[in-house]
Amino acid sequence: MVRIDYMAHQEQYSPSQLLEYSELAAANGYDLVWTSDHFHPWFHTNAEAGFAWSWLGAATERIDVPIGTCVTPAGEHYHPALMAQAFATLQEMHDERVILGLSTGEAMNEKPMGHEWPDYPVRRDRLEETLEIIHGLWENEGFYNYEGEHYEVDDARLYTMPDERPEVQIAANGPSTASLTGAYGDGFITVKTGEEYTERMYPAIRRYAEEAGRDPESIETTLLVIASYDDDRERAREATRPWWATTQNVFDRAMANPKQIEKEGEKATPEQVEEKFLIADDPSEIAAQLEEYVEMGFDRIALGNTSPDPERLFEVMGDEVIPSL
Repeated sequence: MVRIDYMAHQEQYSPSQLLEYSELAAANGYDLVWTSDHFHPWFHTNAEAGFAWSWLGAATERIDVPIGTCVTPAGEHYHPALMAQAFATLQEMHDERVILGLSTGEAMNEKPMGHEWPDYPVRRDRLEETLEIIHGLWENEGFYNYEGEHYEVDDARLYTMPDERPEVQIAANGPSTASLTGAYGDGFITVKTGEEYTERMYPAIRRYAEEAGRDPESIETTLLVIASYDDDRERAREATRPWWATTQNVFDRAMANPKQIEKEGEKATPEQVEEKFLIADDPSEIAAQLEEYVEMGFDRIALGNTSPDPERLFEVMGDEVIPSL
């Protein structure tokens, strides 16, 4: 059975508002709450940029569903040992499961802090080292050492650990990064649909999982979608405007200034907007689109909510859409 999750975008709403929306999502049948982990947002106008880790600490007291990041960047932004410590602490405090979502990151997490934004092979290597260190610290009861190309750990030990370690899920938009899931990930997150996912990424996950001696069916797959619902379809479509830059392949480009990223979004064509986002003026339209995603093989669909009236979408999902899936 497919699970519907809420993607709490720190870029669009204040942290306190996101807590209220997350409670509303949980009350209306959403199964899990993800939150973004960025230093800069994807747009400038009316943007927010709350710190995900502070927010997650508050969420453990307010939300009685699993929580996780979608996603935390592997780079110079955080040291992997700090990630391991932070999410072990969250898991110790939360009655539900905690997920550390990881990716190769974006320039907007690194460049504002004076860090370089290296080419993809370096970013992928950093992600793999990050995964090795996190697993090493969580699975070692003694002191742990690691010497890599990008990170070092010297006699490190996590003194606070939960009874069960947090989960690790890996976000990717291509097969090379996706393949890391086979060896290191409990799950996989993407924004890609259609043949890009079914023909390129998921086969890579399955192949590398089998090589690692794992059952590919045990790896959870999540699709991230930004949705907008309103009785007036044009109003619903216009509400996706803050996210239009995501139609312009900005994920892998060295763009860190939200004003520049937002400007890229103005290049979006009507066709790109309709293809990228879930825009609906009828609950049955939402359900039909979600069913298409399910048929591609996703276990979970994480819905961002950029609706003109966000509360209304939560109610519609709880009353009509989620029960029908």
